[in-house]
Amino acid sequence: MTSLAKTTDSDAKADGAALTPTTTIEVGSQTTFKTYRRRYFVLFTVAFINILLPWAWLSYAVVSTYAQELFGVGPAAINWFSTVYGLTFAPFILSGWVINKFGMRTSLITGGVLMTVGSWIRYAGTLKGLYSVAMLGQVVLGVSQMFVIGLPPLVSELWFEPKHRTLPTALGSIAPTLGSMLGSLAQPYIATSPDKIATSVLIVSVLTTVGSVLGAYIPSKPPTPLQANTVAQRPNLSFKSDIWVMVKSPEFWMIATPFIMGLAIFNVWASLLFLYLAPYGFPIEDAGLLIGLQSGLGAFLALLIAPVIDRKGWHLATLRVGYTIAGLCYVVFIWVPPSRSRVFAFCMAIVMAIVGTGTLAVALESLAEVLYPIAVELPSVTLWCAGNTLGAVLLIGFSYGYEENGSPPMNFKPAIYAQAAVGAVFCIVPINLLGLFGRKQHQRLKRREAALTTSPEGQQVV
Repeated sequence: MTSLAKTTDSDAKADGAALTPTTTIEVGSQTTFKTYRRRYFVLFTVAFINILLPWAWLSYAVVSTYAQELFGVGPAAINWFSTVYGLTFAPFILSGWVINKFGMRTSLITGGVLMTVGSWIRYAGTLKGLYSVAMLGQVVLGVSQMFVIGLPPLVSELWFEPKHRTLPTALGSIAPTLGSMLGSLAQPYIATSPDKIATSVLIVSVLTTVGSVLGAYIPSKPPTPLQANTVAQRPNLSFKSDIWVMVKSPEFWMIATPFIMGLAIFNVWASLLFLYLAPYGFPIEDAGLLIGLQSGLGAFLALLIAPVIDRKGWHLATLRVGYTIAGLCYVVFIWVPPSRSRVFAFCMAIVMAIVGTGTLAVALESLAEVLYPIAVELPSVTLWCAGNTLGAVLLIGFSYGYEENGSPPMNFKPAIYAQAAVGAVFCIVPINLLGLFGRKQHQRLKRREAALTTSPEGQQVV
C-alpha cells in the first residue's frame, strides 16, 4: 500500500540536503522516492530556453519581405536563415557527449552562453542591416540548441518519479513547438516594417539572456537522488558503449525513424506551407494561423494525454496509432490545396496537431524505457538533431519541387507528392513492425520495471 509523507526541514538537514525535499513516497516500510520543489524551476528553465530558440529561428522567415528589404537580398538568402538553423544540428554527437560526461548543468550553461552570444551578434547585424553578421549570429544561435533540446527526458529521470515522467518530458519537448507558435504569431505584429525587425530581435536577445542567467542556477542533479532512481541502478556504461547498444537495437530504429522523419517533414511543411497554399488563392495569413493552430493545439493535447499514458503505460500503443495517422495525414494533404477549402485545411491542421506534437514526448520516453540502461539523453539528442538536420536537407530539395508553368502556375505538387510518399513509408511502416519477429519481449518498459520492482538495497518491493 502506497502512502505519502511530508519530510520536515529537520529531516532534510539531517540528510545533509542542500534543498528541502517536499515529498517522499513510501512502499510498505521502505522510502522509495524523494522529490524536491526545485524540480519545477529546473523544468521551467529548460522549457523556457527551448521556447526561445525556435522563436529566434523564425525572426526573419515570417517577415521575409521586410527582411529582404532590410538586408538588400532576395528570398533565397532569407530562406538560408532557416536552413542553417537546421544544419547546425549535424554535430549532435558533441552535445550528447557533453551531457553524458559533464552533466546537465554544464550542457545548459554551454548552450546558454552560445545562445546569448549568438542573439546579440544577430541584433548587431540586424541593427546595421549587415546580412553576414546576422547570419553568423544565427549559426551560433543554432549551435546552442544542441546542448538544450535533448535535456527534458534527463530532467524527468533525475527529478521526477517513474509514473510521472511523461508529463514533464512533454512540457520540455513541446516547448520548441510553442516557440514556433509564438514566433509565427508574434513576429509579424512586432516587426511591422523593415526597421522594426531590429526591435523584435532585441526582445528575443533580452529574453535569451534571462534564460542563460536562469540556467546558471540549475544543478546537475538533485541534492540526494531519488532513492529508487534508475540512475543509481544503471550499469556504468561508457558513452561509446551506449551508442553501440542504441544503434544495434531494432526497437531504436523502429521508434526513431518515424520521429526523425516526422519532425523533418513537419519542418518542411511549416516552412513551405504558404507556397503550398498561395497558388490556390488561400489568404496570406492562413499559413501562420495553420502553423499556430497546429502548434498550440498540439501542445495542449500533449499535456492532456501525457498523465493518462503514464498511468496506463500506453506508450507504444500511442505511437503506433499516432504515427500511422500522421503518415496518412500527409497523404490526405495532397487534396487540401486544390480543394481551396479553408475548412478542410484547418481540419487537417487539427488532426496533425493531435498526432504530430502529441507523439513527441511519448517517443522520447518510450526510448528511455525500451533502451534502458543506456543514458536517456543520448537517444533524445540523436532524434532531435537528426530530425532537424534532415529537415534542413529536405527543405533545400523540396524548395525546388514546383511547377513553374503548371496549373495553377508555381504550384508545389511535386513537393507535396514527395512529402506524402516519405510520410506514408517512414512514419507508418517502422512503428508497426515493433514487437514482431519474436521481439515482443524487447518492447517492455524496462526502466520503469527496474525502478518499481527493486529498492536501492536490492530488496523486493510490493
